[in-house]
Amino acid sequence: MFNLKFALSYFLHQFKAINRHGLHSPFVYRLVDEVIYDFSDKKVYADLEKALPSHKKLTSADKLLYRLVSDWQPLDVRVIGECVPADRVILDHAISKLVQNNNTPQSNTQSTNTVIFIDAANANSFKNELEQLLVNLQDGVMLVIKNNHHSSRAHLFWKQIKAHPHVTVSVDLFLLGLVYHRPGKVKENFLIKF
Repeated sequence: MFNLKFALSYFLHQFKAINRHGLHSPFVYRLVDEVIYDFSDKKVYADLEKALPSHKKLTSADKLLYRLVSDWQPLDVRVIGECVPADRVILDHAISKLVQNNNTPQSNTQSTNTVIFIDAANANSFKNELEQLLVNLQDGVMLVIKNNHHSSRAHLFWKQIKAHPHVTVSVDLFLLGLVYHRPGKVKENFLIKF
């Protein structure tokens, strides 16, 4: 069923969002330019498609999730709450490719190299754990929030995360939200077209 409120929220996001040309943050500019807007076809997408459940097709958001995790070069991927099987396959595939290729994290970009994945559609199931997670957020940890505009409850959850004093950078792509703690940086929230 077509959800009018969701569609309106999407169009408002697109209207307010910027692309890489309106960015003044080198960290976010690189992320947008080299990862988010990398629409080139990759061999790994065919491998991912084969690994997904037979009824599931790889979407642009799935490809983006793969690129984000691969680019962050995590030593660890944690899933908080429930995760659909397709997301688990993508996360596992991204980290296993890094291990197979013997890629080591770049010391100048991350220190702990962890991805924490949360599906905001299931936000209530781990509300207590979230505060502890945000308080202990470190440089080198990327929070990926899926479905951050899925419902009014998910949207509220997303707003609470962005407002947390330990969060210094958030990137809202509408289907995914990214959260970082970057010590010494001014708090910034970016709405990016995707």
